[in-house]
Amino acid sequence: MQNLKSFVLLIGLGAPALLVAGCGGGQQFAPANAPAAAPITSNANAKGGASYEYTCQSETSNIDCLVYQDNKTVRTITKGLKKPLGVAAGKDGLFYIADQSAKDIFVYSAGGAKLVATLSDASNAPVDVAVYNDEVAAANKNTLTFFKKGATKPTLTLKDSTAVQGSGAAFDSAGNCYWSFTTKSGASVDEFKGCKGSPVNLKISPGTPYGIAFDGSGNLYYTSYNAAGRGIYTCSGVKSCALAFTKLSFINPQYVNFSSNFADVWIDDPGSYSCYCNGLYGIDVKTGKESGKILNGLSFFDPPTGVAIGPGPL
Repeated sequence: MQNLKSFVLLIGLGAPALLVAGCGGGQQFAPANAPAAAPITSNANAKGGASYEYTCQSETSNIDCLVYQDNKTVRTITKGLKKPLGVAAGKDGLFYIADQSAKDIFVYSAGGAKLVATLSDASNAPVDVAVYNDEVAAANKNTLTFFKKGATKPTLTLKDSTAVQGSGAAFDSAGNCYWSFTTKSGASVDEFKGCKGSPVNLKISPGTPYGIAFDGSGNLYYTSYNAAGRGIYTCSGVKSCALAFTKLSFINPQYVNFSSNFADVWIDDPGSYSCYCNGLYGIDVKTGKESGKILNGLSFFDPPTGVAIGPGPL
């Protein structure tokens, strides 16, 4: 699901067929079972007014990462990129790009102005990246790699023998690592306490977990591309999960990340052949209303991969 070509791959791995739904704009996403949002602190990044918004494109016509400010494109990054997918932003403002084909994680200064570090993923192919207090986790095809603060190579490589294709990486507010991936029969989410040791499979359901993120209260949010329940799900902790925002018009929700104060949750959606609904969408966690939408520079043939709001929350 990292790009359009992977639709076929996911179906081959047992992922449900993707239905075509109507396009939406300015719609309300009513929170059906969302846990209480973390307290909103004084922060310039609230309500979609983040300092920067990030995404990438990895189709043949455009291989780049886009930096937005107030919904306007302020920078396009191309140098060294081969297949950028998931992105993240640290609370210090740094911008992280997981590049599957380069097999690296590129770290840029806030706003993507300067490449400040390259994390070699030890021949793994990263598809998503997460950040917590300058520690980094990367979701790869068959592993989750963990980088301690300052490391440029993986400190630990975490595995699950049931994984077929990794999709998402996340940290909770306690610094534990999480990895979402497809299996031969569906999709799973693993927890690695302290980002080490053996995985604890969380048996997350319903839906088909793809992108994952945690709010400030330790509640798991995940996207699902399952045609029977497409949208954003939330859990109470990592249990009792349910579709959180109803009346969705999402076509193919992929990655998910929070704004710096956890007030808004953002997803990227590459749309479908029948609905050019490509964009980045922000949702106010408390009200369920659309708090932001970015369409600039995106199209069905150059869809967004990944979404991050910088500075990030962790």
